[in-house]
Amino acid sequence: MGDKSRIASTDSFPEDLTDLRLDTVEVLNSKVHRQLDKEYVEEGFPHPETDARHEDLTEELDRRDDD
Repeated sequence: MGDKSRIASTDSFPEDLTDLRLDTVEVLNSKVHRQLDKEYVEEGFPHPETDARHEDLTEELDRRDDD
């Protein structure tokens, strides 16, 4: 990963977000959002993997909000 503020679709990503601390999930969420912004600017649409990661993170954060 060349940029520490983003996480590319080819970078490793945890399979189970439930095992992570909240602050780790929040950092991943920020990195994915920055990657989405980059992809929209450069390509006009998100990479499917980045989009799926965004959905997973949103679901996990929503689940934690409901707890």
